[in-house]
Amino acid sequence: MLSQQRDANGDRIKGLREIDPAKAEVVRRIFTLYADGMSPRDIAQLLNKEVVPGARGRKWRDTAIRGHVSRGTGILNNESYIGRMVWNKRNYRKNPETERRTARANDASEWVLTEVPEMRIVSDDLWRRVKERQKEIGELFDFGQSNRLNATHRPGYLLSHLLECAECGGPYAISGKDRYSCTNRKKRLPIDELGGACCSNSKTITRQELESRVLDCLPVAFFSLGIFDTMSAKVIEQETLKLRRPKAEREQMTRELNELERKQKSIIQQISDRAMQGRPPLAALDDTLDQIEFQRVALAREIDAFTTSEPDMRAKIEELKQRHNPAQTELRMRHFFLQARRGKNDDAKRQVMPIVRSLVQKVVIGKTPGHQPATLQVHGLIASILAQMDVLDLMERRFVAEVHADFIEKLEAGEIDTQQKQKKLLDSYEEELRRKYPEWANLQVS
Repeated sequence: MLSQQRDANGDRIKGLREIDPAKAEVVRRIFTLYADGMSPRDIAQLLNKEVVPGARGRKWRDTAIRGHVSRGTGILNNESYIGRMVWNKRNYRKNPETERRTARANDASEWVLTEVPEMRIVSDDLWRRVKERQKEIGELFDFGQSNRLNATHRPGYLLSHLLECAECGGPYAISGKDRYSCTNRKKRLPIDELGGACCSNSKTITRQELESRVLDCLPVAFFSLGIFDTMSAKVIEQETLKLRRPKAEREQMTRELNELERKQKSIIQQISDRAMQGRPPLAALDDTLDQIEFQRVALAREIDAFTTSEPDMRAKIEELKQRHNPAQTELRMRHFFLQARRGKNDDAKRQVMPIVRSLVQKVVIGKTPGHQPATLQVHGLIASILAQMDVLDLMERRFVAEVHADFIEKLEAGEIDTQQKQKKLLDSYEEELRRKYPEWANLQVS
């Protein structure tokens, strides 16, 4: 690798580097192993097993080796190893909402290339072999990628990117058919905070169970006083912005839709080719095809929602206010929550997704003995809402939310098809509520 040159005082001289022979040998070895067919994960495990120090003395991870091909990150994509320095690849801007710096890629025409042959540590032939293997793997999985505008769309699942392992702090992600597990444990990555040991949190949880359990704790906070006024205002604001979106955005979304359809055809062709060659089905292809179809349908709906002609904005906004008043919002959201908790209506989950994600900052998943369900700790605005509520009010609202869901289920199942049956059920709810009040009065908020 390359080390920074320093002056007589030991201070770093910006922009000047020199080759560290020992580190350079490690880089060449990584390139050779990858070109010969070893995966970045196996390379990282091998280096850690041999106690070869990684960047800043930390353990090796596959992501540091693999990086991102188009962004030029990671050891395998670092052009400085072939004597070429690339500047101005990205610019940084501050997000006014999060106050964090966000990186944005500059167009290739804006890059500044400088040849520094004295810094070369990898031969052209070895670099070419690595790029050819990356291309082969990239073509195999290109259908799972998406263009850069997809990052602005809503996440694929209700709790995408909000899940965290209680032991190592790493992300929980889909690792099988709709089942979440700790990414660090699956990759057997050494964790510096655990003294170089791998995460031992082997607890997995299905997506349906996870979403259902998180949604179960939301209605109490969600149906607290005043929240529907806020949500109605947000919905009206979002719908108003949609009316004012420029025509160019629709054209861009149409191009994006065409790209998704192209990738769909590519996957279908690969599935067909595998079948004709007598090769076994690949689950990854089927799962990716499902994900792309989900994105395609959502994008098609957004395109259809565009107004073809300029509307009367005042009349349109007034109509939105009537349609999305707090009372109507509450009725719709109660229905959506019920459908989402049942896990049978993906459209309902998409409707509540932005609201859930505004209340939940993260969900920490912890291990439990044996076959007991994983522990879940929900963090975010919901915790503040629940903490501010009186315990008696909290329990009463939870009871009402559960009763409301039970009543609708029985009504839809045809179990209470007469007024007499409905009155009898409501009376039983009232009696149960009366019995619970003394119990709740003895509870204390922790």
